Amino acid sequence: MRKGSIIKGTLILTVATSIVKIVGMLFRIYLANVLGAEGIGLYQLMLSFYMLMVTLATSGIRIAVSRLISEELAVKNYSNAKKVLHQSIVISLFMGFASAFILYYFADYIGINILNDKRTSLALLYLVPSLPIMAVSNCYKGYFYAVGKVVKPSIVQVTEQLVRIAVIFSIMDKFIPKGIEYGCAAVAIGMTVEELFSLILTWFFYIFEKKPFKFSKTKPANMMFKIIGISLPVSATSYLNSILRTVENTMIPSRLVMYGLSAEASMSLYGMIKGMVLPILFFPSSFLTSLSSILIPSIAGDNAVSNEKKVSYTLSKVLHFTTISGILVVAVFIAFPKEVAMAFYNDPQVGNMIKIISYVCPFMYLNMVISSMLNALDQQVSSFKINIIESVLKISIIYFFVPIYGFNAYLFSLFLTTILNTVLYLTRLLQISCIVFDISNWIFKPIAAGAAAGFLSKFSYSIFIQNSSNNILPLISSIIILSLLYLMGLILTKSVNLSSVNDVKKYMKKI
Repeated sequence: MRKGSIIKGTLILTVATSIVKIVGMLFRIYLANVLGAEGIGLYQLMLSFYMLMVTLATSGIRIAVSRLISEELAVKNYSNAKKVLHQSIVISLFMGFASAFILYYFADYIGINILNDKRTSLALLYLVPSLPIMAVSNCYKGYFYAVGKVVKPSIVQVTEQLVRIAVIFSIMDKFIPKGIEYGCAAVAIGMTVEELFSLILTWFFYIFEKKPFKFSKTKPANMMFKIIGISLPVSATSYLNSILRTVENTMIPSRLVMYGLSAEASMSLYGMIKGMVLPILFFPSSFLTSLSSILIPSIAGDNAVSNEKKVSYTLSKVLHFTTISGILVVAVFIAFPKEVAMAFYNDPQVGNMIKIISYVCPFMYLNMVISSMLNALDQQVSSFKINIIESVLKISIIYFFVPIYGFNAYLFSLFLTTILNTVLYLTRLLQISCIVFDISNWIFKPIAAGAAAGFLSKFSYSIFIQNSSNNILPLISSIIILSLLYLMGLILTKSVNLSSVNDVKKYMKKI
């Protein structure tokens, strides 16, 4: 994939992801008001096990589809590219129905004995049909990413979100009077309808797509083993991660109860962190999420034709952008934690948590992007080992220290394991590539620019707020000022070259 195509695709996906995240955040505010912190905690608890089933149904397949089709198209093996998609759908259907079977027959057992809250069982049952549906649509989306046509999955991404919200809005008033258990069930129904709509629309786009392998007459090879060879290590990593994440999520409320908090307070605190604080911290990562989706086929294609120079160039630019983005986010959330929390949830306690946890944002963002890089470079096993270390360490800290030190022990585990994971990921990436991590331009200079921009924008906010009856407009204005000052600081310190900015302008004109 050409450099211009990467930027074009990323920008398109960014617009779609940003719309989804903005709408999703507004909808999360609605859910927080309707369900309350305890209801959000219950929803997050149910979601943690559902994501384990989603991992079983889908994990590794989209990466395999995206990567293998890109590699086969790069060397003009069009019949093999077609075979990849068809055989991936077969695998996905099998895994989707297997995960649906598990969820359907063990929903009550899962709610009572694993999640330790029977109120989650009803919502899990409503999510059963979504699993095979999601598994198949995932293959088609992987195809579109592989051929660089991201507009169609972007349209699907936005519209499916709107469908989900519309369904939940239409039924929530009938469900919520029966209790938060039924409120979570209403959300689950909306999620299932969303996946059905997504499959129908994605399949419709695929049917009318002008495919590069449509008229291929060469005899295709059996791609099943290649698909499994890529998806299995990724899946194993995801399965283990999901299992350990589920253990972690179910353990937090129960260990907080052992510390001395009530069951309601523990669930509320869990819901505040998982359902309110972390979504805000990940909210600015739309560009990086899109970039991660584009990276795998792009790097895999270049790697397939041994274009090491281009691979190294792409990796370096993306890492640079990720670090300066993460530092900008930290600057914003340190400067305006309570203001952001009040704007979203009208809860100052959320602001305190935002300020504390925001320091780990750059490491979270790097994790997201480097993971995609390693998968594109056929380093799934390395990712698997690193994730095992991270998860086992985190669960151990939660199990042994949360009953003694409370929530502070959980925060310590979050910081320690995220930083450790990033260091291990980055070490492995540097070992297998030719990039050089420029700590001065990528870390030290951006931190200095972020600190100065945060201080000055905080001062501007104090002036704006005196002349405004609305807190939102001064906050938005100050964040814009902070971002512009930060960019100026990066340019003045030569952390970002003007040539790079001009390159982005050129590519945007081509879109």
